[in-house]
Amino acid sequence: MKKTFSFFVILFCVIFSITSKDFSENENNLIFKTLDARLKTRLYETPGKAISSLNEFKAAIEADADYINAGEEVKFVVQNMIVLETYNYMYAEDMNSKELKPYILEQYDKIENFEKLHKSEEFSAWFYLTSGDVINSSMQFIPQATAIKLGLKEKDEYDSVVQNNPSLAFGRINRALWYYFAPAIGGGSKTVAKADFEKAVECAASDYEKFYSRIYLSQVYYDDGNLSDCKKLLEECDKILPGNVYTSFIRFLNDNKYSLLFYTNNREKVEKKLGL
Repeated sequence: MKKTFSFFVILFCVIFSITSKDFSENENNLIFKTLDARLKTRLYETPGKAISSLNEFKAAIEADADYINAGEEVKFVVQNMIVLETYNYMYAEDMNSKELKPYILEQYDKIENFEKLHKSEEFSAWFYLTSGDVINSSMQFIPQATAIKLGLKEKDEYDSVVQNNPSLAFGRINRALWYYFAPAIGGGSKTVAKADFEKAVECAASDYEKFYSRIYLSQVYYDDGNLSDCKKLLEECDKILPGNVYTSFIRFLNDNKYSLLFYTNNREKVEKKLGL
């Protein structure tokens, strides 16, 4: 999962609280179906095949009775997740592709418009989290001043989501990534990130959450020099999604003295060094 962050010191802070509204059982099922589809893309050896599987899922889910009858916000959450996952594989296929910017900014604009149209409404934690994912990947394409404000607003949203939904592993993972990649001077903290990843492992409900919480925590442990627990978590990932190609890639990085987290921020440098 690619994350693009821009963090700067700024002398104000927006304080608010997100009280998540509840979705119906069928609407929650839609979210978990989408998470499952995202996770299963890790079974494909090439980004192109992963993108094809996401396109097939998109067509299938939009014809699903639960989706057709779902509320507007849940549909938006599902679309956020499909767009973000597709973008990640487009980026993996060609990080310099001219298609990346218009593709992700189209969804970024939809988020802005959705918030304006529903500005008096209460949004769910899932809306903030999945929209935050899309916004993170849009930051390299938007003005720096806007990116600064969005980055800090996102931190407040993630903090509030976790405060009000402490057992939501997806929220813990998202917040952990923010804190991990943000510089300390901009509010980042690898200590907070590690604690969130550990809590996500503990609270994970879906296979997606179980898999990615372990992936990221394993790499924190790798960077800490805790190779035995890193190995154990990657082995657990193999059991959660047998036949996945992602853990093999991560082991390859680790064997060459790189963590996935370092690779995420230094892809060109690492790939050049490893001849990828």
